[in-house]
Amino acid sequence: MRPGVLLIRPDQHSDPLELALRDLGYPVYQQAVIRIEPLAVDEQTLHSWVTPHWHGVVVISPNAARIFNKQLGENPWPSADNYYTVGSGTCEVLLPFCQKPITYPAAGYTSENLLALPELADLQEQNWLIITGKNGRQLLPESLTERGATVTVAEIYERQPNLDELHSAEPLWLDNVEYIMVSSVEQLRLFYQHISEPTQVWAQRAQWVVPKGRVAEQLLEFNVPKKNIHGAENATPKALTHTLQLIRESQAMTASKSDEKTATPTASATSGKENVRSKAKPRTASKRSWFASFLIFILLICVLVLAAGGYWLWQQQQALANQTTNQLTSIQERLQRAEREEPSQQPDDLKRELSVMRENIQQQLDEQFASERRARELGLQRIDNLREDSIASLQTATDQNARQITRVNEELRASNVRQSSHWHLLEAFDLVGAAIQRLNFEYNRNAALTLLRQAEAVLRDTNPDAYQQIIRQLQSDIQMIDELPQVNTQEIGLRLQRMQPVVRNLPLAPSFTLTDTDEEREISADMSNWRENLARAWESFSSDLVKVRRHDGVPMRLDNDQRALILSRIELQLQIAQQAAMNHHGDYYRNTIDEALQHIDMFFDLEHRDVVQLRAELNALRGLPIEPDYPTGLLSHAMLRDRVDSIRNSGNGG
Repeated sequence: MRPGVLLIRPDQHSDPLELALRDLGYPVYQQAVIRIEPLAVDEQTLHSWVTPHWHGVVVISPNAARIFNKQLGENPWPSADNYYTVGSGTCEVLLPFCQKPITYPAAGYTSENLLALPELADLQEQNWLIITGKNGRQLLPESLTERGATVTVAEIYERQPNLDELHSAEPLWLDNVEYIMVSSVEQLRLFYQHISEPTQVWAQRAQWVVPKGRVAEQLLEFNVPKKNIHGAENATPKALTHTLQLIRESQAMTASKSDEKTATPTASATSGKENVRSKAKPRTASKRSWFASFLIFILLICVLVLAAGGYWLWQQQQALANQTTNQLTSIQERLQRAEREEPSQQPDDLKRELSVMRENIQQQLDEQFASERRARELGLQRIDNLREDSIASLQTATDQNARQITRVNEELRASNVRQSSHWHLLEAFDLVGAAIQRLNFEYNRNAALTLLRQAEAVLRDTNPDAYQQIIRQLQSDIQMIDELPQVNTQEIGLRLQRMQPVVRNLPLAPSFTLTDTDEEREISADMSNWRENLARAWESFSSDLVKVRRHDGVPMRLDNDQRALILSRIELQLQIAQQAAMNHHGDYYRNTIDEALQHIDMFFDLEHRDVVQLRAELNALRGLPIEPDYPTGLLSHAMLRDRVDSIRNSGNGG
């Protein structure tokens, strides 16, 4: 197992840095030397922060964003031209709350780099709000005031020392920790000044991973050697873990070079055993990742099948359109030849021939439209079948994955690792893993909360003192998941269902509406007017023919069957969108609504009140979130996994 990392940070929900370290395989020992306590804010003060329009709002930390959002309650976030944060971590936390543009310095995540932004150079006659903690750094408010701004500081929380468990945890660090991570000067001072003298000597020999700047300078004042201080580019989890990995690689290269110089047969045999053990872990990891790879393979097959079906349907439609165009072109050429020739028949014969010709053309057009309608219905049926097959394949893969997980769990229970003294720990690990599955595959928050509470009860009833840290993290994860917003897909589905009958009464666009003309009555029954009748019939036919060709085979005037086909197509799209919303399939939901809107824009009267209202409702529904933003991992699961791995390694070693 890799050497441990001591993380000096306040307790918080699913700390991303701790998760990142545990995912890399490092045992993490978190020590909070301060705790964040929200300050009471009266309604009048809160109103003075929310009501004005600010030229800029600066949020100092993720804790400031979370606490201020809770204090706002039903009130909206302050209105501002722009929001600013010191780093990207605060930006990620703040963005879902304020839902406004946020700016942070790209060069480095410090207050100095934030003040170096060009838009903060001249702030004359501007009002700024800084959301921060009590007794924080005065660099930002003082600098903004010097540049001409009127600054209001909203102190919403305070940092209180939390040193009760510091001395009791020192023996654990001395035996297991090689690296120390801290990103705050205040927390570094509290930690170093309140540990015992032997622990201070140990801390001076440890490897420190800190952001460049003030924290590194403070370590030098505490007599930590410069070679033991490793500065990261900033305080983000990505930068800190990257620096730690570089240290590990450098140490590994140094160790390998020294081993080559002083290698012995015994050392070679020992390294061979270590290599065998290190190779065993990737096999286990690859075995575990097989399920995810298989599920991705099934999804890829489903996407390819849908793409092939759509391409085949497009080819069929193109073939039908080309065939219709060729037939209409042939008919037009025949009519042009007939127009150039002088009619030799008698008027009665000519009239009958013209009538037969019109009937034949009309019959050909009707057959062509019927054939195209059948082709479209067949294509829709094939798409529905492909959709059902894809859903069935995905369900099969999910069921197989669930069965495989169950089988692995049974094997784990039957193995030597499932000892009587650790069954509760492994059962809690299984329960938390099942809770994560419920969140990410079924979006079932209530079931996940039930499983997490069961895991907490198992640990609390067995040995609460030994698992106190994990129990506290489980409670923190339960609170975090319980506070996440829910997506009401039931209401969205009901609204889509209510829209389906409305579609049947929508008015078509004027260019597609059947009108009662008097063309047939205008043709005189008098044989002496046969030339005028022929001219009117030819004008009517050629006008319709030109419109048919210009719209790629779609008639300008739709009959009842064609109108019913279009309406049924839109209703089908609304039904598919309803099912996609109930199953939290966001992309499928938005694509089907877009297709319904395209049909409405193409065939219906966009100026009619009912059409305008339906389009507005569909656009509003399209913008609603369908997929809940649930976490893909929990810190309690990572902590339990570390315990289970340590049990497995100790069992194998025995």
